Amino acid sequence: MSDIPARALFREAARLSPGQWPARYPGRRAMGYLCSYVPEEMIHAAGWTPVRLRGSGTPLRHADAHLQSFTCALCRSTLDQLLAGELAPALDGLIFAHTCDALQAQADLWARHSPRGHLVDTVMQPANLGSPAARPYLLAELERFRQRLADWTGRRLSDGDLRDSIALYDETRRLVGALHGRRADLDAATFYTVLDAAQAMPREEFNPLLADFLAALPAATGGAGRQIPGPRLFLAGAVLDEPRLTEMIDELGAFVAGDDLCTGTRHFHGDVGREGDPLAALADYYLRRPPCPTKHHAAHEPGRHLVDQARRVQADGVLFVLAKFCEPHAFDYALVLPALERAGLPHLLLEMDQVPAMEAQRTRLQAFIEML
Repeated sequence: MSDIPARALFREAARLSPGQWPARYPGRRAMGYLCSYVPEEMIHAAGWTPVRLRGSGTPLRHADAHLQSFTCALCRSTLDQLLAGELAPALDGLIFAHTCDALQAQADLWARHSPRGHLVDTVMQPANLGSPAARPYLLAELERFRQRLADWTGRRLSDGDLRDSIALYDETRRLVGALHGRRADLDAATFYTVLDAAQAMPREEFNPLLADFLAALPAATGGAGRQIPGPRLFLAGAVLDEPRLTEMIDELGAFVAGDDLCTGTRHFHGDVGREGDPLAALADYYLRRPPCPTKHHAAHEPGRHLVDQARRVQADGVLFVLAKFCEPHAFDYALVLPALERAGLPHLLLEMDQVPAMEAQRTRLQAFIEML
């Protein structure tokens, strides 16, 4: 397959609203989730396609009656979609992970306002990943979630089912790793469209499509990569729900060399592995993965970790993309600034609101790129 049809399929999947999902993927069932700390492999082994819910960027209609105005755009937008009836019957429910206070409050709202017969559950990942109690606690929680899924579906999730799902999702992570190695052949908008598609498409369809796309890249570019005169940026932050931002970066002539985003490469970090007990493999994966700002590990220094990542891809500057009122990432931003200053890495913070003023963001971004 040429990479051109594949790009169109990725774009279609990335921009597909949840309400359109059943018609696009007939014969499949979708289960929503909001965070990469949700064990997608377990949801898949139970018979669903995990679909990550994203903010819509449209004005709110109902959420303000339930969430304060200082709640982040992701929580407000996704709850608004539920209350507007846009997610049922496309989704069979929503799985949360224990992360920030806002998402925990939203879990209660979803349980109250979801249609009857929808599954709403929270996987209570430990907050202190370096605690001696973290692994036994997480193993017990994953076993509880396994039983909850079994009770809901009426069939037990066997170790074989879980290993097969882990292998499928590990293949996605390996393919995304290969895509990261080809960033020089891709503009930022295309790269993040592919990653968005991975979080919306059935992996049985996504994996071969991405493999074909990667195989077609040398024929399309000659393997030499694009000529990129502009500076190299490293993106950091939480959920990137505004595709116009990466398009803007491309238009302004910069190159995104790497990222540490919840919906970016952090979501696809490393492999789980299918040897041994699958629940133990999943627990160990979450405990060794670099933590996001909602988690703590005594051996993890956020500033040093960010500087090391930026240096590894030879970034000229760091661009923080933060959802307004996202407290964990805002606190993390303050913690990493001294390390960036010591390393001499220029940085810019862009706060994204529910309906962001993109022209104002463009002015600030253009000035940053010109400075670099």
